[in-house]
Amino acid sequence: MDMIPGPIRRLLGALALIPLAHAASPRPNILFIYIEDFGYYTSERGLREPNTHLTGLKTPNLDALAAQSVTFTHAFCGQSVCSPSKGAIYSGLLPHANGIWRNVVNAAKNGDNPDKWIPLPSPLTKGNDPTNLGAGGMHEYIPNLIQRLKAGSIYCALSGKLHVQPARNFPYDVFVERDDLDAVIKAAGDKPWLFWCNPGDTHAPWWRHVQDKLTDPKDKNSAPTDVDPATITMPPWLPDTPASGIDLAQYYSCVRNMDEFVGTMLKKLEASGQAANTLVVVTGDHGIGYARGKTSIYPAGTQIPLFIKGPGIKPGRVISAPVSQMDFNPTFLEAFGLPPIEKTHAKSLWPILSGKSDALPDRSTIMTETNNSLSSQIGAKGDASMARAVCDGRFYYIANIIQTKTQLPEEKAINIGTGNGEYGDPGPQYAIDLHDETVRHKTDQPLPYELLRQLCMGDAPKEELYDLQDDPWAVKNLIADPQHADTLTRMRKEMTDWRQASKDPDVHPKTIPRRAAN
Repeated sequence: MDMIPGPIRRLLGALALIPLAHAASPRPNILFIYIEDFGYYTSERGLREPNTHLTGLKTPNLDALAAQSVTFTHAFCGQSVCSPSKGAIYSGLLPHANGIWRNVVNAAKNGDNPDKWIPLPSPLTKGNDPTNLGAGGMHEYIPNLIQRLKAGSIYCALSGKLHVQPARNFPYDVFVERDDLDAVIKAAGDKPWLFWCNPGDTHAPWWRHVQDKLTDPKDKNSAPTDVDPATITMPPWLPDTPASGIDLAQYYSCVRNMDEFVGTMLKKLEASGQAANTLVVVTGDHGIGYARGKTSIYPAGTQIPLFIKGPGIKPGRVISAPVSQMDFNPTFLEAFGLPPIEKTHAKSLWPILSGKSDALPDRSTIMTETNNSLSSQIGAKGDASMARAVCDGRFYYIANIIQTKTQLPEEKAINIGTGNGEYGDPGPQYAIDLHDETVRHKTDQPLPYELLRQLCMGDAPKEELYDLQDDPWAVKNLIADPQHADTLTRMRKEMTDWRQASKDPDVHPKTIPRRAAN
């Protein structure tokens, strides 16, 4: 492509945006509900997968949606932290390849917190773009989803955080409140629309979103009134204590908020008269904000719920074949009758959604990754983690490629009070006590402590293999089990193939400079 003269290259680019025919005609709308820190915690999953130990959780609206949708049970984000997860969707490329391998924020007069630069200027220009490229951003030669949709005459709206940069390269028509569907539909007029809706009640601190439901609203560590901690079975990677149960109950209460939000949005869509011609996609950006969840390579961080319904979709099906959120990129483009971005790691989900197949052609596994420092790790130098995982819909293989061992002895690195941020801090910012509870109970509950110790010390096994059917939270490493030798050989090859195909180097992506437009 680089050898083609500029005028011809521009002509080819213009021709590529001519709409293609698609089974869902006229062109549909897309309501994309993308919930922050929303791991795969739904009551429909708890009933279907008892090994998840998802008890005490009620999600009636999501359960009803699942019955009307294609439910993907093994869907994974590109990376289990906000900006890289979004970047994989926008680009159709895994984070190590698109330039957004870590969280990025946009510096503005109100501060760096993305919550504080909402709404963004509209329209965004180079002059008013609050982007701080010192934090990195997507390589500018990569075409992104919003650019392609806008060129194809799709009205694009966003609520919540953009959380990718350069912000001006994502030319949304409007930034709105999270439930402002009516305004989006009215402003779109005769155009088909995409509403990327980013509610955030499941982002820590949980108490902030459910304070009016706490038994003692003045106590951030009190139980919610709508989720009884006594009904919860703690997953095996977390300490089973009263304090832990209250904390997870608060998260479940936040999940209930999001379940109600989804129900409200679907009612608004029905009332608008556009439900029959609207694709509804409900998912999360990544998993729960606990150690071994958000930012990690483990399925508590990388595996997310995914429900899709709408025109052209054969509903009521449960799909175990592995898919990635980056697949939304070609899927959305195809829904609007637009051709896919030329260079991508993603595949359109339409062969599955249409009912023609229960798996994607020429793909038996999916890869996900992390390139982030682990917030549970104290005293480590530099970026503490670079790991990759592949899943075939049952087995989950991890390669821990780069780990930076902490400079502190264990008794200091994992001591009570050393939890950091949303991944374990009992202090005023997040009021989460999981780190300290794990340390307090390391003798009577050694497994949660050992799993936390590996993160804090930076010495997880070089390779890990888990059977998600029997062990959905990935706590029993089968890497040395001779019964799984053939599976290990196969999954190692899948990892090698994915890394070669996506040009994934053994050096950390922070060493690769962000590239401007060619």
